[in-house]
Amino acid sequence: MIVRNEAKFLGDCLRSLQSVVDEVIVVDTGSTDGTPEIAAAHGAIVHHFRWCDDFAAARNTALAAAKGEWILYIDADEQLQPVERSAVEALLRRTDALAFRLLLRPSPRATPYREYRLWRNDPRIRFDGVIHEKVVPAIHAVADSDGSEILPCDLELVHFGYEGDQTHKHLRNLPLLRRQLEVDPDNLFVWHHLARVLEGLGDASGAERVLEGGLQVARAKTWRDPLGVLLYADLVRMREPYGDHGEALLAEGLELYGDNCVLLWLHSRALIRQGAYEDALVPLDRIVGVDPAQLPDLGPSYDEQLIHEFSHDARGLCLFRLGRYTEAAQEYSAAARWAPGNPAYSAKVAIATARAARAVADDDDCVPSMVLGA
Repeated sequence: MIVRNEAKFLGDCLRSLQSVVDEVIVVDTGSTDGTPEIAAAHGAIVHHFRWCDDFAAARNTALAAAKGEWILYIDADEQLQPVERSAVEALLRRTDALAFRLLLRPSPRATPYREYRLWRNDPRIRFDGVIHEKVVPAIHAVADSDGSEILPCDLELVHFGYEGDQTHKHLRNLPLLRRQLEVDPDNLFVWHHLARVLEGLGDASGAERVLEGGLQVARAKTWRDPLGVLLYADLVRMREPYGDHGEALLAEGLELYGDNCVLLWLHSRALIRQGAYEDALVPLDRIVGVDPAQLPDLGPSYDEQLIHEFSHDARGLCLFRLGRYTEAAQEYSAAARWAPGNPAYSAKVAIATARAARAVADDDDCVPSMVLGA
């Protein structure tokens, strides 16, 4: 791993690895907070690297120092979830495997997706790129050359580093992202990250311009880049507070990425604002019908609150407004199961249940009395 001022996270990361790995290589790029001392205290081999605004150069320094047969690439703000060492050893005995795609949760409450994080220690496999450095092309090139396999596995990493103030990272990444776009202008992920950095630094108009520029690149491609959905979703989201809900842009995004839960969520919100509650249930039904177990290989990562709590809550609102109070209470109860500490849901359930009881009583009052004839 490469590190800089990661004292907040590094100890937990290294503790998650201690029973599984044989060697930890930490390349420090200029810490001032005791990070190298924490690494050494956990038995890591610490190397110092003079930062040169090039993530790939730093990572490749770490790879060159590793002596093990296999490489696990991990960041200091990530943790390996508990796993028996014997299970890892059995996995790595696969003689046909060059690399494994692990499960990665980009935040603790996110659904996992697969990333290339575990591969054989081979000098042909190196990173490229000053930021959002890539190793996947090198892995595939070696696999194709050697006739070896790239396989999925159940090892799981969880990322914790997006919590709290990100200003220092934004300021570091801003010039690197601009440099990377100069050499890799078709990379939609870099366009999206640049927009997020500008938004995080308070430049919302600049972020919108970057997203629009990225969409121009996406539209010019002869194939549908799956990363384009990030640009559509963020641009629609950013325009909502200013009264420009971007209906045309949302429709364009849905035409290309109709199964994406974030776009479906934005669509449902637009319909709810219009009072089209019956129509809003359609995209919400699709979201709550998602099977998280199928997401790692079929789709991107989502906030679990979106596909569970938020969507059930929105369904409850729609059903309540449609007078379907019993169903609304059921949806609010489903949302509460994902947020047991939120008292708002118990209140919503109580109100919907009371309305349902009142509706039944009103119906009973409307039933005419039966007159018995002689």
